[in-house]
Amino acid sequence: MLGPPLHSFERQLAQRGYSAEYAARVLEIARALHAKGVPTVFSLMHLARLSRTRWSDLRDVVQRKREFYSTFTIAKRSGGSRLICAPHSNLRRVQSWIHKNILCSPGAQALLHPAASAYKPEASILKNANAHVGAAWMVKLDIKDFFESISERQVYYAFRQLAYPALLSFELARLCTRCIPPRRDGLPRAREHLARWVNWVEEREAGPYGFEAQVGHLPQGAPTSAMLANLVARDLDVCIEAVAKEYGATYTRYADDMVLSFTEGSKETCASAFVKVAAIVRRHGFRVNRRKSRVIGPGGRKVVTGLVVNDLKARLPKLVKREIETAIYHIGKHGLLSHMERRKSKRPLGYLNHLVGKILYCHSIEPAFGSKAMGELRVALAKNRELLEVAIAFDAAGNTEPKRFHSLYRIIFGHTEVARLE
Repeated sequence: MLGPPLHSFERQLAQRGYSAEYAARVLEIARALHAKGVPTVFSLMHLARLSRTRWSDLRDVVQRKREFYSTFTIAKRSGGSRLICAPHSNLRRVQSWIHKNILCSPGAQALLHPAASAYKPEASILKNANAHVGAAWMVKLDIKDFFESISERQVYYAFRQLAYPALLSFELARLCTRCIPPRRDGLPRAREHLARWVNWVEEREAGPYGFEAQVGHLPQGAPTSAMLANLVARDLDVCIEAVAKEYGATYTRYADDMVLSFTEGSKETCASAFVKVAAIVRRHGFRVNRRKSRVIGPGGRKVVTGLVVNDLKARLPKLVKREIETAIYHIGKHGLLSHMERRKSKRPLGYLNHLVGKILYCHSIEPAFGSKAMGELRVALAKNRELLEVAIAFDAAGNTEPKRFHSLYRIIFGHTEVARLE
């Protein structure tokens, strides 16, 4: 959605009798945005109308009046926990509009580095993994707290690069970032000594939104964070790509997961490349997660975005397949409820939705295995059909996402989605 053509703005300005100076400024902004290939947005009020949100709500977010996110943690497979920040409904609506119309626009997509292989349209973990199939050597680096390491200041410049006016870019940056609560001991965090986390504006020079000492960061869980991270990390990708070319390697970055693969090389070559890339990461204000970064040589198991790339094509890890096969076996032998009791789970439909999602994911990587697993799950659940019908009816009566569970039923027992798997 790039908005109406420029002559439409000219006609409206003439009809409403705006001054020549004002009309010229509006058209100047519209032409700059049109040339960049991004939607025409003039102000926060205009954004509110386009996204069907209330201007007063957006202004409250920009002013940081209160907390607009619900936070919770989820366990990481590698250990520890990840903080998820889910925006409240009105904020999510405008963020979704920004993501769909601005960050996925042709102009924004043109600024992304080719090595950035996550989140953008047509991107997939399979495409990312296939770039490294058959590599003899591999250098893997992980960025610690990737989204949280990108500041409101950097997001502001990402929108400025798309030709949005300064005030609107500031407002967009505020809408897409969140301030974390200060430390309990009142001391500054280590990162706050970096320039990107310092508010250089004096309180007496504060603009229409007043002075805010704290600089926000990209929250993990907001619809806008992923694409903004890709835009901000472009310079990082350019520098690492230069190192990759120097060593004859292939480079991709899937969010915080960076991989350089070599068709030939040595331990010394990879170690040298690792040191250079780690220095670039630090120079750009990020931290390398040493625990998840390594050099893998010939004969080592090479996994990229969860897929094994040792062979001629990317494939699923055996553990993923085994988990699905084990679940289907127990459901078929002991029944769904008995399997739920064994897993200490109280939501059979939620678990089934998760299991079917894993099978559909496997089908996208290895269609033969996905079709076989779905067929076996249907057989295992055949004797639980009445149970599922009652459970779905119960959830529908309680308005607990009944459409999702009806779709789940169709996937398992036939009709629309199953045909795609066969």
